[in-house]
Amino acid sequence: MRKLAAAVLAVPILATFYLPLLLRRSVVARLGAVGALAGVVTVAGFGLAAPRPTTASPPLPPVVPLTSAAFTSTIAAGGELDEAVTISFSTPMDRTSVEASLDIEPRTAVALAWDATGTRLTIRPKVRWTAGTYHTITVRPGALAQTGRPMAVPARAVLVTRDATAASIEATSLDGDRATVGTAFRISFDQPVAVGDLRHALVTEPEIRGALDLVPARDGGSSFLFTPAEPLAPGTAYAIRLVGLVDASGAALASPPSLAITTTDAPRVVRFRPLHRTADVDRGATLSVRFTESMDPASTAAAFAVTADGKAVAGKASFAENGTVLVFRPSSPLPYGAEVEMLVKDTARSAAGAPLAGASSVRIRVEAKPVPASSGSSGGSGGSSSIGSGGAVGGGSWAAVETYYLNLMNCTRTGGWVTSSGGCSSPGGRNVAALKLDAGISSKVARPYAKKLATSGACSHFIGGNPGDRLRAAGYTSYIWAENLGCRSGDPHKAVLGSHLYFQSEHSYNGGHWVNMMNSKYDRVGIGVWVSGGRVRLVVDFYHPR
Repeated sequence: MRKLAAAVLAVPILATFYLPLLLRRSVVARLGAVGALAGVVTVAGFGLAAPRPTTASPPLPPVVPLTSAAFTSTIAAGGELDEAVTISFSTPMDRTSVEASLDIEPRTAVALAWDATGTRLTIRPKVRWTAGTYHTITVRPGALAQTGRPMAVPARAVLVTRDATAASIEATSLDGDRATVGTAFRISFDQPVAVGDLRHALVTEPEIRGALDLVPARDGGSSFLFTPAEPLAPGTAYAIRLVGLVDASGAALASPPSLAITTTDAPRVVRFRPLHRTADVDRGATLSVRFTESMDPASTAAAFAVTADGKAVAGKASFAENGTVLVFRPSSPLPYGAEVEMLVKDTARSAAGAPLAGASSVRIRVEAKPVPASSGSSGGSGGSSSIGSGGAVGGGSWAAVETYYLNLMNCTRTGGWVTSSGGCSSPGGRNVAALKLDAGISSKVARPYAKKLATSGACSHFIGGNPGDRLRAAGYTSYIWAENLGCRSGDPHKAVLGSHLYFQSEHSYNGGHWVNMMNSKYDRVGIGVWVSGGRVRLVVDFYHPR
């Protein structure tokens, strides 16, 4: 080392000595000298440089991938369309790497959010997930943790969204397959729907003005009641549908519902009682009119009028049979021989609010004033009887008129038809036995009750109990019974004939008197006729032992 240092230190001296000599030599000689000198300088430089120290390092460990234990996959079913999905990692992740490795099927625009630790990724749709769809959210293998370790297997979340919102529309008031004119419409959804959105989407043809109100719903859905501002038009086809409606999450309905329905026809009069052109109507008769549907009591009573020979008849109106029958009871007996008109004006309204199809009326004739006759005379089985001061027909001989009525009734029951003169046309042909007259029921039940009705001027099944009560009190305990009443005035034979013609007229609509008379389950009958003060009362008690 010292020699090398000395050689280096000698270089300047040697250069001073030899440089003039080199300048006198040839060019080749001079170049050779310069090269030699440079070599000396270079060697000297290497000799002066300090050697670099060498340090031994252990080998780097291999990069170990993240296993499936490093993250948590989630599975959710019935998810809402705006539901957030999370994937959790056990180690902080490289956010850029994870987001670049994210796949979503079906393709959906999402917003991503990390928690402060970088271990929890939240995925939320920017608009909404697709309804009723299986969604998969995958972080592909190779996504890096902050340590640089890659994922060896995918991280995955699964979301099955709820079905699209289902809806229905139904009329709240039906008559068969038709809507009544007073119906409202219930619109129901199995998911929340905003009332404002529904109001804009509701379309009716023809147009229906009305109010839309939220009503209680089941299972977290929505239910609304659309109530028309006025009754619908009778006999009219309506269509109700929803156009462009979305639920509260903004998703379209599964299948927009619609309803096509026709309203019932306008209410109308079925019949009056007594029937049109009925003669010899009892002065104390109850008048009635039947409608095709339940009526509004106030407007219908106001639209009903009774006149006798053109003069208004005072009385009380009431309703029966679920509002389908108006019953009018005059305050006093109708005038003898008067022509009575019953009128229902078209201002009557149904219970649903529909106007009557049109005005309707009938005319009947009240019985004539009876001519006084001497007491004590009796009538034959086919003729008339005189009326005394009171008692059974024929001054105690009740059999004549009662047997006469039994023959009338059995004519009709067995397939014949009683004429207005009391004759029986085309008897027979119906496969049912004639009713047998039961003397006990006649004497213990029917005749005593006929006397009570005639002497009191009443006409009711329910004075002091019902027919079953009277039968049981007389020892007839079967529950198979029925009763018909005839309440008229004048000649007893004509009175019971008039009552029977009235009962017989009910065949067209299966009225109660007709049903009792024709019912084959009865095999016997008690008949009572009593006359008092010109009033004739007929009581017919049908019976069959148990």
